[in-house]
Amino acid sequence: MESGQLSDYATKVLETRSGESRFCHATPCGGGEFEVTDEHVNFPTNLARLSCGCGKWQGCGIPCKHALRVMYNQRIDPIEYVSDYYKGAAYKATYGHHIHPMADSSQWPDYNLPHIHPPNRKRGAGRPPKQRKRGVNEAKKAKRHNSVKCSKCKHLDHNARTCGRGDKGQKRAAATGTSTSKAQKRARKAT
Repeated sequence: MESGQLSDYATKVLETRSGESRFCHATPCGGGEFEVTDEHVNFPTNLARLSCGCGKWQGCGIPCKHALRVMYNQRIDPIEYVSDYYKGAAYKATYGHHIHPMADSSQWPDYNLPHIHPPNRKRGAGRPPKQRKRGVNEAKKAKRHNSVKCSKCKHLDHNARTCGRGDKGQKRAAATGTSTSKAQKRARKAT
């Protein structure tokens, strides 16, 4: 990892928030301050103070979707506003010196504390969802077939349930130019 390069975690968070920032609208207020509208809620954003009204940017050091919208509108590179903790120089400084080895867990002192178990979780009511919820940047699932074919009359653009082989089927066939009149059918049977 180079000193100016972001960590994988920071890169992934920036990508996710960039996708979410598409739905925000930034309005300049002067003095380096902006008002970002996100789903009818306004967030004050200040690039000089590295702050946003939602608090995510101050909390983790990676610009939130509101700050990213301002940066994209101002044509500013968001990597410059990511905290140095997520860059290669901090990583090298952390692991550049001696790291003391740690004893095996079997050698740790025993304090006779009770074991903490995870909480008992009850399964939610109802049937679980068949498909997982897709992320903001994920593509929607494609359809299996582009056209539908009826199993009764073998025509396209409808299925057996909506076929209506009687009047509706003849009207549909007439619209596609494949119908034959009753007189023509009787003539064929007679020959």
